[in-house]
Order: sequence, then C-alpha cells, then structure tokens
Amino acid sequence: MSTFTPTTWTGTKASAQNPKLKVFPNAPFYLLHHPFSWELVEVGEGDWEWLPTFGQLFEIAGVNGVEDTPNGPDSTMSRMRLMDNGQTVIDREFGYIARYETTYGGYYYCMRWDVPKVIGSKVFWNNDKDGYNDWRRELVGLGIIDKPEIEVIQSKIALLDRKIDRRLKLQHIPEIKKEIDGLYALKKQMRESFEAMHKPKTKSKSKSKGA
Repeated sequence: MSTFTPTTWTGTKASAQNPKLKVFPNAPFYLLHHPFSWELVEVGEGDWEWLPTFGQLFEIAGVNGVEDTPNGPDSTMSRMRLMDNGQTVIDREFGYIARYETTYGGYYYCMRWDVPKVIGSKVFWNNDKDGYNDWRRELVGLGIIDKPEIEVIQSKIALLDRKIDRRLKLQHIPEIKKEIDGLYALKKQMRESFEAMHKPKTKSKSKSKGA
C-alpha cells in the first residue's frame, strides 16, 4: 500500500515527494464559479448551508479558447472572457490544486481534497468533504465569491416545485407521500439557509461590571 500526502500546487511551488501514481497525466486547471452555481449541503445533523460549486477550465491549447504559445498553453484570454461573462475565476493561490507525478510521465492534477491511496495496482480516492466545505465557506467569507442573490435560490426552489408537482397525483401512495414530504422539508430548508446566510451578524453586548 502506498500513502500520499496532499500538497497544494499553485503553478510555481514544487510539490512534496510522493510515490508515482499509476494514472494517466492530465492538464492543470482553474476553478470557475458562476453566480447560479450553488448547492445546499448538510454540514451537520439537521444543519444545512448554501455553498458554491465550480466548473473547471483545463489549460489545454485549442480548447475553450486556451492559446498555444512557445511557453506552453496560455489561458489568460480565455479567463478574461469568462470573467466578462460573469464568472469568477479562482486564483490558484487559494490552494485548491494538488498534483502527483505519474508512472506514465507528466503529472496528474486534482483537487487538494481528493487523496489517492494505492493498494496493489489499484488506485482508490478518498475525499475530505469537511475540509472542502470549510474551504468553500472561507471563499464566501473572504468575499472572493459573493453570496447568492435571492433570484438564484428562487430558481432552484422553482425546480423543486416542479418535481413536487409531478408527484402530487400519486401522493396517495405512502412511498411517494414520504418523498413529497421530504421535498417540502428541503424547500423550507432552502429558504431558511438563505435567510441565515444573509442575516446581519450582531455584536454581543458585554455587561459592565459594577464599581
């Protein structure tokens, strides 16, 4: 069994030494966030939170506007176009990429929270879900990603309403009724989590000590 230590790769800093991974190499990437890309995540028992989701821009020449240059693929213009279209490009300095040298030559790039484990000749991947959620939450807290607007949540609730409507005519079936109740509970949680996210933080008043 081979163990791996995930370390961030920002494009310049060298990775820590790990055993070579038996996977095919791929290309480095940037994470992209669209204003409508949010998911409701259960972060604790009965505790839900809206967290951002991401797309990826792989630096492959000729794909998605990435240019081929003498120094290798250059995604500068592609990233600028994406930002002009309302997307947020997350800088690699926020430490979301890990890379592993492969047995086929080159590197395999992945999210830092996806950690490989090799048993025999097979590669398994473990995901640090809590660490990833903490990082996503931090991006919002730092203002790198703006909190979702109410229209974003309303659009997701509308999709949920359509799902409920398709099941209402079968609600006399116990299993379907249970599913519908779960969807209504999810709809309620969507609203409450949004309200909690935008609720102003109040400073606790300290009690003055008597003389």
